[in-house]
Amino acid sequence: MARTWAVGLALFAHGVTTFGGMASLGSTSPFVQLLVRTATPTFVFMFGIMLELVYARRARDRGMREVSRRLLLRSAQCYVGYQLTVAAAVVGGWLTSAEGADALLFLGKSRFGNILRFYSVAMLLAIPILHLRVRRGARVYGMLLVAVWLGSVALRFADPVDAGSLTVPIGILFGIGEMRVGPSVWHGMTFALSGMLIGTGLEGFQRPEFRLRDFYRYSAVVSAVCLAIVAGLVATSSLFDVAKSFAYFTYRAQNHIGYYAIGLIASTGTLVLLSVAIPQRQPLPAWTRVPLALGTSSLLSFTAGNVVLNLVPAGVIEAGSSQPVIASLTVIAAVMVLVSRPAVSRSYRLASRREIRIRGHHRAH
Repeated sequence: MARTWAVGLALFAHGVTTFGGMASLGSTSPFVQLLVRTATPTFVFMFGIMLELVYARRARDRGMREVSRRLLLRSAQCYVGYQLTVAAAVVGGWLTSAEGADALLFLGKSRFGNILRFYSVAMLLAIPILHLRVRRGARVYGMLLVAVWLGSVALRFADPVDAGSLTVPIGILFGIGEMRVGPSVWHGMTFALSGMLIGTGLEGFQRPEFRLRDFYRYSAVVSAVCLAIVAGLVATSSLFDVAKSFAYFTYRAQNHIGYYAIGLIASTGTLVLLSVAIPQRQPLPAWTRVPLALGTSSLLSFTAGNVVLNLVPAGVIEAGSSQPVIASLTVIAAVMVLVSRPAVSRSYRLASRREIRIRGHHRAH
C-alpha cells in the first residue's frame, strides 16, 4: 500500500504537470506540491525495505551469486523502462531525437524517467551493499549512511564548474556541477539505506509470533535524527521557508540535507500509519486488487503511466488542462486497470522471476 501511494502520487504530479502545470491548481498548488514531493522519497525508501526483506534474506540463505543475477536483471528492466519513457517523450514531441539519445546515454535529462534511471544504477550498487550486509551485519547500513553524508561534504568542496562531456553524468551520479540532478544516485541512497535499516525491524514478519516492536523503534530513531535536522533548519530560517524549499524543488535540486530529512519523516510516517491502520494477517477486500496493482507491479505501472503521459496528443492535453486533477486521475485509473489485468500481471511476475546466467552459464531461465 505504501508503494501504491508513492507511485500514485508520482503519476499524479506528472499528470498535473502535463495537463497545465501545478500553477493550474490555484491556491491549493503549494499544499499539493508539498504532498507530491514526498513521492520519490517514499518510493526509494520502499525499494530499500524490499532489498532487506527479499534480497538480503536470499543472500543469507542462497548466497550472493543468485542475488547478483536477480539484481542485474532488475537493473536491466529498469533501464528498459527508462528507454521506453525516453522514446515516448521523443515520439510525443517533448524531446528531440538528439535530446533523447543524450538522455539514454545519461548525457541529458529525460522527461518523467529520472527515477528509473536512478534505479538502474541503484540496483547495481545494491550488490556490494548486500555483500557487506551478509558479511558484517545490519550495522553496515548506519555506517554507509554516515559515509554518504561525509562524502557529500567532500563532493561539495570538489564541485566542478565544468567537466565537459562528463558534466551531466557527474550531476546524475553525484549531484554536483552545472547540471546537478536531485536526487543524485549518491545522495538518493540515503532513502534506500534508511529503508534497508528499518527493514531489519521487519525480519521474520511471516512468523505468527512476529511483533512490530523493532520496526517502530528503528523508525523512531530515524525520524528523531531527521526531526533534529529539520529543527536546525527551521531555527536558522523559518518553518515557512523550509516547507517552501522542500515543496518547490529547491532542496531537491541542491541535494540539500533538508530534502532527505523531510522525505524520510514522510516515508517512515506513512509506513507507521499504515501499520496501525491495516490489521496484520487479515486479507484485504477483493476490490483493493485493482488499485494496489500500482504497488505490486510498481516498475510496470510507473513506466506505463509515464509512457502514456509522454504520448498524450496535444488536443487531449488542451482538453484536459481545464480539469488537470480529473485528467490526471483518469490516466492513473487507466494504468490501474491495465496492470491489474491477470494476463498482464502474470507476464510481469514471470519477467521479474527470470534470472541472468553469468560465469559460464549460457542461458536464462
